[in-house]
Amino acid sequence: MDYCITYFSSAVPTTTEQIVVDIVNLSRVKNARLGITGVLLYINGHIVQVIEGQQQAVEDLYKSIRADPRHTDVRTVIDRPITQRVFSNWYMGYELLTTQQYEEVRDIIPIDPQHESTWDIDQPVVVRMLKGFFDLNSRQRAILGKL
Repeated sequence: MDYCITYFSSAVPTTTEQIVVDIVNLSRVKNARLGITGVLLYINGHIVQVIEGQQQAVEDLYKSIRADPRHTDVRTVIDRPITQRVFSNWYMGYELLTTQQYEEVRDIIPIDPQHESTWDIDQPVVVRMLKGFFDLNSRQRAILGKL
């Protein structure tokens, strides 16, 4: 069975967008080798990341992420087994979100934790929000690519 860890953190002031992009590019190679999938959103200096894979690999990776000095205030929001990966096609999906984009996503995807019990247990609110954003973004890119 696969495992999922999702966390929030805050980038330190010296962590630039380019540093985050460099981390993502290195992570894609490493994650492909380890069989880890997931996504990372960078929103005005804040990070939301979903990591999926075999439990030991995910836990080992998360341990190194928590120790990374390029961010602080790492808060685990999901840490549990999953029956199916949500981001199985992404070794490390990445998006830089503006505050306006985040608000638009919040309007499209219900993220009220009080309504969490009405959803599939394997799709917590933050994962639904990220998946919804990536699905929407992928559709928009496909449309723009055809124009």
